[in-house]
Amino acid sequence: MVVLTGTARIRFGVADLSAGDTLTGKEEGGVEIEASPGDVFILPAGTAHKTFNTVPESSLKLLTPGDGHGVDHESLKAVELEGFTMMGAYPEGSVWDFAVGGESKGAYQEVWSIEKPEMDPVLGDQAGGLCELW
Repeated sequence: MVVLTGTARIRFGVADLSAGDTLTGKEEGGVEIEASPGDVFILPAGTAHKTFNTVPESSLKLLTPGDGHGVDHESLKAVELEGFTMMGAYPEGSVWDFAVGGESKGAYQEVWSIEKPEMDPVLGDQAGGLCELW
């Protein structure tokens, strides 16, 4: 997960018990971090996270949209990001899953059985980083 524009407070590691954009109504524990453009977060499978107190920033034009995975490149060239923008991704070949409100409670083997990625999302194939720590 990477922050592209704007700033926000992100809570990691505890369930959210509130319905709004507030810092109330949460389980005890967890970590709260102020996030800004360029910050990268690598989350272990099953880690709860929620964004609060977003602050917009001026727009940012996508200059290098990558391969788009089947998205028309010409369309991506016109995309401008504004407000608070964050992007997330999963290791290539993995299946995206979204569980809300404890749907995966007790399914630890399933949640933690995600295979080691081939490359670190920031360092690529350089030594160190996620692939060595996995």
